[in-house]
Amino acid sequence: MGKKTILVVGFCSFFLASCLCFATNVLSQNRSSVMLFLVPELTREDVREAYDSQRFPFLKQAALGELNIRSALSLKDIHNVLTISAGTRAAGSEWGRHAYGIHGRNGEGIALYRQYTGEIPPTLRNGSVLFPYMAVLRRSNEQKNTGAVPGLVGETLERHGISRAVIGNSDTNSQISRLAALITMNQKGITPEGWVGEETLIRHAFFPGERKTDYSFMYYHMARWKARGVGLIVAELGDLRRLGKYESVLDTERYALLRKQIVHEMIGFVGKLVAEAEPRQRLLLVSASLPDSEIVAKKRMASVLLWEAGRYGGVITSGTTRQPGIAANIDIAPSVLSWLGIQLPPEMKGLPLRVDRSRSVSHDSFWRTAELVDAIYATRPFVLYPYIVFSIIVILVVPASLFLRGKAEEIKRKATPALQCCLLFVLLMPCLLLFLSALPYLPSPLLTVLLLGGVGSCLAYILRKTSFGLCFLCVGLAGWLPVLADGLLGGELIRRSYLGYDPVIGARYYGIGNEYMGVMLGSVVLSLAMWGELRGKQRRGFLIATMLVLFAILILYMAWPAGGSKAGGILVFLAALVYGVFAFSGCSMRIWRVVLVVTIGLAAACLVFWLNYQFAAQEQSHIGRAVGELLGGNWAEIGRIIERKVTMNWRLILTSIWSKLFIAGLTVSLLLLYWKREKVKQLASPSSFFIAGVKTIAFGSFVALFTNDSGIIAAALAMLYALVPILYVLLRNENTVD
Repeated sequence: MGKKTILVVGFCSFFLASCLCFATNVLSQNRSSVMLFLVPELTREDVREAYDSQRFPFLKQAALGELNIRSALSLKDIHNVLTISAGTRAAGSEWGRHAYGIHGRNGEGIALYRQYTGEIPPTLRNGSVLFPYMAVLRRSNEQKNTGAVPGLVGETLERHGISRAVIGNSDTNSQISRLAALITMNQKGITPEGWVGEETLIRHAFFPGERKTDYSFMYYHMARWKARGVGLIVAELGDLRRLGKYESVLDTERYALLRKQIVHEMIGFVGKLVAEAEPRQRLLLVSASLPDSEIVAKKRMASVLLWEAGRYGGVITSGTTRQPGIAANIDIAPSVLSWLGIQLPPEMKGLPLRVDRSRSVSHDSFWRTAELVDAIYATRPFVLYPYIVFSIIVILVVPASLFLRGKAEEIKRKATPALQCCLLFVLLMPCLLLFLSALPYLPSPLLTVLLLGGVGSCLAYILRKTSFGLCFLCVGLAGWLPVLADGLLGGELIRRSYLGYDPVIGARYYGIGNEYMGVMLGSVVLSLAMWGELRGKQRRGFLIATMLVLFAILILYMAWPAGGSKAGGILVFLAALVYGVFAFSGCSMRIWRVVLVVTIGLAAACLVFWLNYQFAAQEQSHIGRAVGELLGGNWAEIGRIIERKVTMNWRLILTSIWSKLFIAGLTVSLLLLYWKREKVKQLASPSSFFIAGVKTIAFGSFVALFTNDSGIIAAALAMLYALVPILYVLLRNENTVD
């Protein structure tokens, strides 16, 4: 009887255990999970070589993309990984590399954790990973006022009962580096389980430093965690970083061969896990940093690859960038939480990654776009600097020529046609830079400068043959019509223009930047003024009505999330409209009129801001999100936004070449008003609309200067559309009088 009881109990136990295992497997298959691979110093060239090698067909099943890795401080891995973990730009520390498993040598992790925190958490288990230096990261981000919360991903997952684990490191013989734990830890610096020490490495006598990742060890534990239903597994694959420490002492061919071997080993390891992925599992591979050689070569976008079970191909994008193939490091943490079905905490400013699998995008187009982004970023100074320097020289030389007397007057007379062409060329360049983006390939900087110079000179020569009013009406229309048309059609030309925004810098990814906002401000007012000059004073009412309609269109374009999406632009164009109505109508600025018009303008601004906020979260621009912060009473974040904008503008004023252009233009304007006051006044009688336009542009320029994060750029470009026509007509009048 006893044997039968034992047999029955044993059979029942076996049956229950089998049912439990089966239920666990079913639940783990139906539960969402994420594997995140952090690969320091992985480049796009590494990924492209493996992609083209035909050894890894699963790479063609991935969604491809590049990440902007801007942080609160620099592009270093310590800042980038903390930014990834916080979902907002953060400031890391070298102390962030030091995470320890409690099973490490001599209990080092527990001892250090108690030394620096004064406690031993009661929830520790065998296999937990500890980060003792949370106070350093918190203090660093408080001092920089970043708003980043270290440990936010791990803390959020813990509150929702989702487990997490970390494995691997980027240790070298001289330095510990275990940054993956920054993503999985909670706000106390604890990851429930993981392996981050020497146990994840193997000895390799023929590899520099003699230590490499033990992929068998990592695969065993990651497969075990996946089977148990761990929600987030982060693996740090650090062999490229280890190899990079010895690049300077290795033969170039030997280094390239070892790098290729490492990339293939790493890709093969990831591919093994991709092949075993469950239906609701996502695997994300992210380059955690870039080699110094890539930074020097102006290649500053990191690779990112995403595998989703049952979905193949496509390119990565996000609501942050709205550009196919481009996302931001602040989007990684929101993506992880979104994939696991968790609402994003308000401290995260990024948006979840999306995959664009439409017919208009492909892997081939992604590779071309990525190379183009790098090329534009690397060559931008070689194209823009000559243009800005040329503009400064022209607006200094032309007024100087107005003071020439005696024998020098004959030289001035002969040089006048060339100087007038140079003035026109300065205003035609923004339009030419926009259309340059339509070329099927990007010419070299030298060829670009020669091409722009040739086309611009020809157009300037043709326009110089026309009357003053018609000439600058055409120049004005060329400044804003193509920009508005391109913006309404998706902004493809602006996005790839040398004068547009840059995804590598990451200050803006969509809409209209400060450069073309300044161009639009100056050119639209100039075209209205010249149209008024050509039509005469009897059409003043129609001109004011046209201005109201046109500015309403531009303001709505600036407010539209899929259009200009420029909060500063809304304020600038509203301010210019308010001033322009008085200037063009000739009405005196009585207090009640000013108050009435300003009140209407502010009400209109509030309305367009509120309408922007009504869009869904994924469709909102940064304007709508800022309005949400304001309505939610998040004054700390509003303060950070204002601080960032003021700091950036002040830094540009102190260091940017655009400030030199603005100062040169302002100085020349003041000198003309002082020494050529009578001749400038003479422009007002037959050209009242012209002078009204000049005043409106000047007013709008100063509003742009103080209401935008890069306002000095907008102000410098807008000011040209007021100063250049004055110099042109003064030069013409001087030559006529002589």
